[in-house]
Amino acid sequence: MAKIGILGGSFNPIHAGHMRMAVEARESVGLERVLLMPAGEPPHKPAEGMLPFAHRLRLVELAVRGVTGLSASGFEGTRTGPSYSVDTLLALREKMPGDELHFIMGSESFLALPGWNRGLEIPHLCSIIVVLRPGADSGSIAAFAEANWPGMERAGASHTRFACGTGLFTVNMPVLEVSSTDIRRRWRERRCLAMLVPHAAEEILERGGSAYEQAWGQREENG
Repeated sequence: MAKIGILGGSFNPIHAGHMRMAVEARESVGLERVLLMPAGEPPHKPAEGMLPFAHRLRLVELAVRGVTGLSASGFEGTRTGPSYSVDTLLALREKMPGDELHFIMGSESFLALPGWNRGLEIPHLCSIIVVLRPGADSGSIAAFAEANWPGMERAGASHTRFACGTGLFTVNMPVLEVSSTDIRRRWRERRCLAMLVPHAAEEILERGGSAYEQAWGQREENG
């Protein structure tokens, strides 16, 4: 049984924060690999301004190249309709029945799970790794989990178990003030993206093209 992490998102585009999140989760929980999985149709993001799936997946493929334990997954590109996490995890359990799945998410997303489409069912499908954002800590995450999934059991300083048997892990990571929204703005302004996005992805973004300008807007003139 392999311990596999799943990090989903629109990745419009992928940036250094996404990469660091995947690395911290893999190392802290001892995952064999993390699949970075662009959403086919992100349900909580407007279609306007969204790069086509193939472009977002290509950027992820370039980003993970050479990074130990990280892989790109085009799984969502094979499915139709909104990319709800619960449906993705159900499909992955059928596709990977022998693996132990760990769903990776930021603390703000974890705290919003009651408002997701069948979000409270996710612990019954896999373990959850919560990457702590500023203002969140292991204690607040554990208290929230107990309020929504009674019967939690402590298994370690940053590890508790849901009553159904899956795990809840909390992971710290360096604060990186970077977002896809900011990357898109910098790209339109032709500002340097070095150290904000993986180098291979940066080269593709710098070349640009009609698909990028159609989704993100026209770039400013050089000089």
